[in-house]
Amino acid sequence: GEFEWGEKPKAKAKESVYSEPMSGTKVASHTLHGVGGLMLIIGTFAGWIAVGFGDVLSAGPFGLEVSMFGFSDKSGWFNFFGDENSLLAIFGITFMILILIAIVVQIAHLVFRVVIHMEDSGKLEVGPEMVYRSYKYRWHTSLAALVCSVAGLIVMEIGLLIGFGEFDFPRPSLFAILLIGVLGGQFFMMNVELANE
Repeated sequence: GEFEWGEKPKAKAKESVYSEPMSGTKVASHTLHGVGGLMLIIGTFAGWIAVGFGDVLSAGPFGLEVSMFGFSDKSGWFNFFGDENSLLAIFGITFMILILIAIVVQIAHLVFRVVIHMEDSGKLEVGPEMVYRSYKYRWHTSLAALVCSVAGLIVMEIGLLIGFGEFDFPRPSLFAILLIGVLGGQFFMMNVELANE
């Protein structure tokens, strides 16, 4: 049909994989991407690394939590400046920044996926520049979310090893391991999708 002002909609230049019924690969990829985004957001409030028997010390993006004998106390990374733990504060703040970057790029990645899916299915009209950016940067944003999360985890492991290594070896929590696995799976599925296009 024609729009009110007399222009005819342009035909799509190529038939996309998204305009077909979704394959199992596509559904798995969409699911992994959604779960990855949700887990990263939950991860801002979760413990990523544990130190000590019974997870006495737990490190998350916004600080440390100490739990013993039913008592629990939290402290943000900025509170460690000014004493002998300033180095730990630097590692902690770097960890926090890397995780926040991972969240932002994951959200951008999900927006790119939605734009591509909606545009290819004909349910959304977006400018060619946005479509181009969505296609161009979806691989990069998927990789960036994974790299920032892994780098943040490694930085914090090193910081806790320096700060509390004499007590116990800091180890990633089950949540952190699952999150890295989901983001790795997301990146793998992104590559599978690109290979099929």
